[in-house]
Amino acid sequence: MSRRPYMSRFECGHPGCGQFQSYESHTRADQANLYRKYGNGQWKCVRHSRPDEVLSLDNLKRVDDTVSVRRFSDSGHDIGLYFGHFGLVTGPGFKAFAKDFPEGAVLRVTAEIILPENTK
Repeated sequence: MSRRPYMSRFECGHPGCGQFQSYESHTRADQANLYRKYGNGQWKCVRHSRPDEVLSLDNLKRVDDTVSVRRFSDSGHDIGLYFGHFGLVTGPGFKAFAKDFPEGAVLRVTAEIILPENTK
């Protein structure tokens, strides 16, 4: 019979946020590692872990450029072109295979909020 997992719950350390995340551990040691990493308000939700990436009324547009690079295995074997860590990058309305472009090609992804005209 298998043991029940150890459950851990962490609340975002940003004052007043209230978001939380639950984690499952299979050993007490793994659970203790989670508490060292995220306990005492160290865990941050998506909004507060990288606040510069969150679109808002003060930050209506984000642009991210990723250059395709050739990657090699530890033994030196060419494993192909990648945008960052991925050979395929997808998002709303697009798919880009790094191998379809020359090395050094830039994938620019733009996200922009366009407010209604009556917004001040």
